[in-house]
Amino acid sequence: MFPVPTDQWQKTREARAWGIMFGCALVAALVQSFLIPIDGDISWLITVSERLLDGQRLYVDVIEVNPPASVWLYFPFVALARMVALRPEGVIAAATIAGALLSFRATLRLTRRLPEPPGPVALAGTVGFVTLILPGGLFAQREHVALLLALPAIAAIILLADRGRLPPRTQLVAGLAAGLMMVIKPHFALALLLPGLLAAVRLRAVRPLVLPAMIAFAVVAAYAAAALLFAPAFLTLLPMLAATYLPMGPPPWHYLASSLLIVPAALIAAAVLLKARTGNRLALGWLLGGVGFAIAGLLQWKNYANHAFPGVALCLAGVLVLLMTGAADRQRRRLVGAGVGVLAVALAWQTSNIRVDPALAAIIARVAPPHPRMITLGSDLVTAHPVVRHLGGHWIGRRAALFTAAGALYVGLDKPGVRHFYDEDIAQWLADVRAGRPDIILVEDASRAWLAREPAIRAVMRRYAPAARAGGIEVWRRR
Repeated sequence: MFPVPTDQWQKTREARAWGIMFGCALVAALVQSFLIPIDGDISWLITVSERLLDGQRLYVDVIEVNPPASVWLYFPFVALARMVALRPEGVIAAATIAGALLSFRATLRLTRRLPEPPGPVALAGTVGFVTLILPGGLFAQREHVALLLALPAIAAIILLADRGRLPPRTQLVAGLAAGLMMVIKPHFALALLLPGLLAAVRLRAVRPLVLPAMIAFAVVAAYAAAALLFAPAFLTLLPMLAATYLPMGPPPWHYLASSLLIVPAALIAAAVLLKARTGNRLALGWLLGGVGFAIAGLLQWKNYANHAFPGVALCLAGVLVLLMTGAADRQRRRLVGAGVGVLAVALAWQTSNIRVDPALAAIIARVAPPHPRMITLGSDLVTAHPVVRHLGGHWIGRRAALFTAAGALYVGLDKPGVRHFYDEDIAQWLADVRAGRPDIILVEDASRAWLAREPAIRAVMRRYAPAARAGGIEVWRRR
């Protein structure tokens, strides 16, 4: 048998790698289509985008607590869905899958220039799992998009650390990716800072990093200018957010029992125990990026699952690359690999269970008219989103839930200025109910006690009666 030429062998390996990626993409498409729906955060942002397409004004006619990038990230795909008469959820899921394939393509092109590049098949297995299988119920979240940008951006930093310079086009693309990460959430700069410091130490200079950094900051500056020009009303929400939203957070000990810090720490320990050797530092760059994401999640002080996701995913990618490409003792690799494999399965199981109770939509459908008008009496965004969209219903509220009122109550209504934000949120809810005349009000058990103390809310709710229950949510129907 004649030996296979090197270039032909490389093409064969990359063809297999793409086969793995397309296989993961197919699995993701099937899971997102039939098993795990787009989650409440994205569902609400789709609703906001549709209202903007109908002519409403962001932060005036419809209130979103996040900066405009959160809406603008999904707005083009919602507009496209309306143009081609498709469901926005499907278009967003398809765009995210395409983004994962592009992320892999960019990462593959960058890493093949490293002195000891990871094999294409190993890279595809790693990237395919963390970008298409692991997200589960967090699929297409802003943090998921940030991960798709971070994988090639950090690979570019590691390549720069090895070569001392990058082609102008590569610097441009890497800078754009870094800038978009910071536009999504400024905290995500930390995921780039630590690998950047590694590169600066290895190069003993920061000058090679200046141009990509300038491009990234130019993207952020352009976004800030666009926000001031097209969404200036967001500035009027800042006092409310500072007084009610930002202080909200769980007790510090909660972080010791969540994946935000524990999983990255466990994966870093696994990397140390593996004692693998790698000459390209890609795994180390991804591990440092994962640590940066974990710190960013901690700074947000909410301990939500989506905040933990990019740090967990990027650290897992770093360890998987070490396991599949780093030279290490076989027995040690088997033991560490078994532990990491169990952890990866547990993480995928965890994210796959982040979804709304599927029974809720069926229960509402039994007691509500077709295409019901709905609102929530409670503070949890995921109570009604995405259920209202699954039913083909109409959300009548200007806000996603009574989140500001809940934040004000958490902070303390006796603090200066806080009572005003509480009263404003309650008054807006009452105005929405009176004007929108919802067919269904979803009442949360967790919020019922304090909301029922409001006389105006009790008066409005006399027009409704309990009709069904799903877990901790009671379905009230107009009398």
